[in-house]
Amino acid sequence: MPAWQLRRRARGRSFETMKTATFHRLLALLGYVSCLAATPALAQMGPIQPVMVTDGKIEYPQDRPDIGDASVPVEVRVGADGSITNVVVSETSGNLQADALAVAFMHERKFLPGLDAKGNPVASVVKVSVNMYKRGSRKVARVTVKPPPMDKEQLRVKTLMCADFIWEVDRMDKEAGVKDLSLEVMPYTSARMYMAQRKVPDSQEEKFWDEWPGALRKIVDRCEKDQTRMFFSEVLVPTLDGVMPIETATASAR
Repeated sequence: MPAWQLRRRARGRSFETMKTATFHRLLALLGYVSCLAATPALAQMGPIQPVMVTDGKIEYPQDRPDIGDASVPVEVRVGADGSITNVVVSETSGNLQADALAVAFMHERKFLPGLDAKGNPVASVVKVSVNMYKRGSRKVARVTVKPPPMDKEQLRVKTLMCADFIWEVDRMDKEAGVKDLSLEVMPYTSARMYMAQRKVPDSQEEKFWDEWPGALRKIVDRCEKDQTRMFFSEVLVPTLDGVMPIETATASAR
């Protein structure tokens, strides 16, 4: 086949690829606009596991006997109305008293309900660890929430539009009272995805996590200004590329 025909065919394939990408983006935008018009209060992309209501707290004072430090993994069953229907120990800590204290502690917490793929509240389970220790002379407890299956959460993060992202962080901020959004499941997962994609070296990890809370605020601001953009690829990645050192941001290119 003559060279000019090969070039024409290559241009044709490139044009078709561009048309397909544009078509899919238009479908996403049309879907976003129609969702806003029909149900502006609903999440655009789930599922989302239950979110603990913290009211700005990270640690909680705890009245307990002197049992020493303990970390107890538990499963919290949350109803579609956000009520806690049951708490069970996933694996004993080896201290039955600590296990019982962790269960009782979680029964006193509050949650926003989990949401299905369409943003509807559903009964669901969230796995957490109840960490009990001393802060000076005070006995305190702190809850560490475990993420859902990472492959599913990573796929969800990649398909979030900024409208979905803003809806989700607003819910964590205004309804759950989360003080540090940077450590919540969805934002934290997106940060880990960036680190893996850019192959952030171990020597740069400490700097990355130091910069992450401030970078997240920039990401929120940029997404608020244009909610039709793709959260991860079009906002988070370029924002973090601008924050991290050149050698880190371009590591994957090398």
